[in-house]
Amino acid sequence: MVSWRGALSVISSSTLGRVGDKPLPKKPSGKGMRPIHRIVGTIILVFTLYFGVTGSIVQMIDLRTIASHAAATDPDMMAIRESIDGTPNFAVIQPTDYAAAALPEGYDFNTAVSNVLKSARLSVGADTPLKFLELRVIDGTPVGLVQAGDRAGDHTIRFDAATGAPLPSPERPRARPLPSLRGKAKAWHRMNALGDQNVWLNALTGICLFVMIVTGLILYFQLLRARRRAGLNAIFWSAGGWWRSLHRWVAVTAAMFLMFVSVTGTLLSIDTLALWIYRDTHAPAGSSGRQLPFPIGMTGDFSAPLPDSKLPAMLGTTLSAYRATQGAMPIKVLRLRYFAGMPQGVIVTGGDDTRQLVFNADTGKRASMTEPGYPYTGFPFGWEEHELVKQIHRGDALGIPGRLMDLFAGFSLVFLSISGLVMYLDLLRRRWRGGRKQMFWT
Repeated sequence: MVSWRGALSVISSSTLGRVGDKPLPKKPSGKGMRPIHRIVGTIILVFTLYFGVTGSIVQMIDLRTIASHAAATDPDMMAIRESIDGTPNFAVIQPTDYAAAALPEGYDFNTAVSNVLKSARLSVGADTPLKFLELRVIDGTPVGLVQAGDRAGDHTIRFDAATGAPLPSPERPRARPLPSLRGKAKAWHRMNALGDQNVWLNALTGICLFVMIVTGLILYFQLLRARRRAGLNAIFWSAGGWWRSLHRWVAVTAAMFLMFVSVTGTLLSIDTLALWIYRDTHAPAGSSGRQLPFPIGMTGDFSAPLPDSKLPAMLGTTLSAYRATQGAMPIKVLRLRYFAGMPQGVIVTGGDDTRQLVFNADTGKRASMTEPGYPYTGFPFGWEEHELVKQIHRGDALGIPGRLMDLFAGFSLVFLSISGLVMYLDLLRRRWRGGRKQMFWT
């Protein structure tokens, strides 16, 4: 999240002068707005500069990673895609799926599911509950995977989807997030590096930045209106020296972008703070830092026993819904499961834009990452909403153009913080020479 000193101290400091033979109109007093604009900007100066720098670093790492076509298993690329498909217990897509082969065109899903189910029952018995049945390509061969759960614990078994023959089922190592430069930069940007509880500073700075934008725009339009009454119609103008003029130009240009950044950054900070509060209040005595427990909605097992008799209907509904919305787009992975009581068909679709789609296997409707029956994930606005706000905040909701706009907002924030400090110190020095020693004034 990013912010700045005088996020539009823009106009708060226009000066009188002349343009040709036309004297500028008397500067609007701006009583009420100008003191708020100046005082709030001075207080949050250090934080706006900090968030502007760290946010720009994160965006530059993202752009470098995307421009270099980094592999899906690259730590920075994995960090960019972290959590976009849901909580760890919800997401099916894996980094290797981005480069994996799709199931053959015209693949007979019904026969494959039937073969895998029969073989699974011969292997684990008729009474062992199944948690999911999945089809994907492994080493060039369509393979069926079944996770069975019993008192001894969960275990995943593999079968040849064409013949039902058992295949070796190597133990998959427990996945841990790989350290990445982006992850470190993001932790400092959000202040998680100093403890999750410190994200309240993000939220406070975001709110103050929003106040700066609003008050700055009000002051700007007051002055613009006064200038136009005098026949001066320029949107950008020079007055009060280069620092003041450049500050005004950059602030007006970046106002809309910074508005989005401040609002979305504040919402993300509120989510993160709420998650920390949940973890802290539900922690066993003596727990701290990374020992704090995550909400069960992120990590708990919400699969229900998968009834064998339901599988054909779930498969048919899922494929029909998928074809109706995606056409002939190839399928890389298909998983049938229950999640929090909802029968679901999860499809990882192929092509250049590999992504995960989840369908309600009863109704055929798209299922989001936030549904009424899902368990609490720690985010008060919901996981789907959190990810949407995150995409807006970092600009990738609009692709590369959005990211470049976000980077412009970050650079603007850094410049406005520095130029705002220069103007403040200059005005403070002149006031001190006149015997007025207050750090803040109205």
